[in-house]
Amino acid sequence: MHIAICDDNIADRKHLERLLGRESDRRKDTKGILYIDAYGNVDALTKSPMIYDLFFIDMTQLPPYGMETAILLREMGVVAPIVLCTSSIRYEDYAKPPVELLYIDKPFKPEELTEIINKVEAKQKKAAPTIEIRDDLNTYYIYEEDFIYAYPDGYRTKIVLKDGRVIMQLGTLQELIPVLQPFESFLLLGKKYVVNFNHIVKIEKNHVMLSDHSKVPLGWGDRKRIEGFGK
Repeated sequence: MHIAICDDNIADRKHLERLLGRESDRRKDTKGILYIDAYGNVDALTKSPMIYDLFFIDMTQLPPYGMETAILLREMGVVAPIVLCTSSIRYEDYAKPPVELLYIDKPFKPEELTEIINKVEAKQKKAAPTIEIRDDLNTYYIYEEDFIYAYPDGYRTKIVLKDGRVIMQLGTLQELIPVLQPFESFLLLGKKYVVNFNHIVKIEKNHVMLSDHSKVPLGWGDRKRIEGFGK
């Protein structure tokens, strides 16, 4: 498991790093080793946040503060659990946190850290597989249900997601197709479009209408393939 700590209190940051290191040592026999990176500022944290399975955050000295950092990570597409560590800012007192979060109080208690990591490990075992997508700057892990369709755009592939994001995937559509093969919802239409069958809302004479109101043209035989898909 890859864990990121982002805390602008260096003593707290080092202390949590040590506690997680000890937790990792206790898990060596179960192959539950923890790989820990510690950051003192948000800019460093957000360079490659998608590699992490768990975040511990407490930023109190300068904005963005802890809650704002959590929101930023979610806006970047991070789906991993985020734990806000309460010190001078009581994050639990936010009337309506805009994103799903976990909380832990400082000073840290080893048994509480163990409980959080156990929960994350259990969730990982049950989690749906994701599709790895890369652009120039980031790697994204997309759930099958969030992927609407993809098509070539120059030397890249444009991928449209349910939340409105568009990712310019490095590589061609033909390179993306094998990545999608383990998933059951995708089909090739018109030789230029990969479409998630579950996002097709209507079949017209010459195109299909998708859940985001996009229209994808149909090629010869595509209508029959759609009608027979999954049967």
